[in-house]
Amino acid sequence: MKIRPPQPRPVPVSGDLYSTYAWHPEMADDKILRVSKSSLGTFQTCEQQYFIKYVLGVKEPENDNMIRGTNVHDAYEFIMDRSLDVEYATQMKNEHGYDGVRGYFESLIPHVRLKKGWDDEYALPTGEDYHLGEPEHLSRLMESEAKRFMGSNPNAFLPVGNELGVDAIVELDINGTKVQVHLNGFIDRLFMDDNGDYHVHELKTGLWKDKKTKYESMAKEMAFYVYMLSKSQQPNHGGVNIRYWGWDHTRGIEGSPNEIYRFIEPVKAGIVADMLTDLKALVSAHLRYKGDLNGKHFATKPVGAERYFCQPWCGVKGFCPKYERHMMPHEMRAKSEGN
Repeated sequence: MKIRPPQPRPVPVSGDLYSTYAWHPEMADDKILRVSKSSLGTFQTCEQQYFIKYVLGVKEPENDNMIRGTNVHDAYEFIMDRSLDVEYATQMKNEHGYDGVRGYFESLIPHVRLKKGWDDEYALPTGEDYHLGEPEHLSRLMESEAKRFMGSNPNAFLPVGNELGVDAIVELDINGTKVQVHLNGFIDRLFMDDNGDYHVHELKTGLWKDKKTKYESMAKEMAFYVYMLSKSQQPNHGGVNIRYWGWDHTRGIEGSPNEIYRFIEPVKAGIVADMLTDLKALVSAHLRYKGDLNGKHFATKPVGAERYFCQPWCGVKGFCPKYERHMMPHEMRAKSEGN
C-alpha cells in the first residue's frame, strides 16, 4: 500500500476554487471539500475507512476484481463510442432478426485488452490478452444490449453521455454553517429516451445479491448522480433532470450466475433525500476535523464489526486504531501516537 496525501486541485466549473478530500475549516477560503460517489459510499460503509482512504490517502493495490472491472468498462466505452454502427445493426435486425443483431454485437467485443490513460479520450488496444474472464462478462452485456436494441428506437439507443465526467459546486447548510462542496465523478452511461427523459445507468462486474442493503447502496449511488447532474453548471448536461436509474451486474445474480442482472426503475425522491442526509453527515465530520492524523471525528464501526466487516472486507484495517494498532505502518504509528 502507498500513502499519497490528497492535494487540492482546481475545480473545473470554477477557475478560482480548489477542492480536496482532506479539507478542514482552517484551510484558505479558496479550498473546498471534494466528494465523489465512491468517497460518499465509503463514508456510508465506515467513517474510519473513509478517513484512512480519502483523508489520509492510503491507496490499496489493484486486485483482480478492480482490474476486471476497469477492462470491461474500457471495452464497453470503446464499443459504444467507436465501434457500434446503428445503421448496420438496424440492417441486421431487419434481415436476420435478433440472431443477426446479437451476432453483430458479439463481434464488437475486443480481442485484446484496451487501456485508457489519463490523457486518452478513448481506450486504446494494448496487444495484451484478457486473463480475468472479461470476454464472458462482455458477452453477457452484449446479449443484453442486443435485446434492448430489438425493442428500442435505434435513434435513442446510444448513450448521450458515455463515461461522462461531471462537476458541480453546491452549498450545504450544516446547522447554520454554509459549506461549499465540490461534487465530482464519472457516470457510466446517460441515456435519453424518445420522450426526452433521461436515465443514468451503472455497470458493475460483480455478483448481484438480492438484499435490501445491496439495493439501498446501489440506489444511493444513483441518487448521488441524480443530485450532481441537477446541480452541475456544465454545458450540455448541467441541470439535467433524471427520470430513471438502473444498473447492470455482468456476473449475474445469486442462483443465476451466467445471466446478466439488469435493473431499471423511476428515480425515488426518498432515496435522494437519504443520500443528502449522508452527504451532510460527511460534511459535518469534516467541520469537526482538525487537519491532522487524528481521525477521532470519523467514527469506527461498532463493537463486533471486526468479525463481520473488518476482517473479510476492509483492505485498510491495518491503519485503523480500532482494529489492530500494531499493524499500522511504523511511520504513521509514530505520528499518530503523538496526537
